[in-house]
Amino acid sequence: MSETIVSMQRAVALAAILALLVLPGCGSSGSDSAIRRTLERGAAQIGEPQTATQLHHNLERTISRLGSERAATAPGRKARALAIQGFTWALRSVEARLEMTRNDSGNLEASVRDAQRADRDMRRGAGFLRAAGRALGVRIGKLNGF
Repeated sequence: MSETIVSMQRAVALAAILALLVLPGCGSSGSDSAIRRTLERGAAQIGEPQTATQLHHNLERTISRLGSERAATAPGRKARALAIQGFTWALRSVEARLEMTRNDSGNLEASVRDAQRADRDMRRGAGFLRAAGRALGVRIGKLNGF
């Protein structure tokens, strides 16, 4: 009877050791995959037909979600930082578009200036988002024409 207990204790100890060896690998892939999903979902939202106000709200939520996610690998951390920058630039682009419709009615010069700023910011954001995608092995194509 005591041999059975000892062998069961050894089996439990071995299972615990194996669990400790396997679990860290599971956590790292899950963490980076959450960042990958958020990046892909956010990039897809930029191309979806929606109002600038809706896009603004979606980008704010995406940035917030990325801020709360943690990466376990160096490429994941790099991708997360690049994605936050990219979505922040995209958000600035949307804000420029919103300003153009709110404040520049009848003022052609101000409208052109805001449109140029919106394009410049989206182009910059798209570059950061593509770099984040490359860090994770995800292809990010054109984003709203940029």
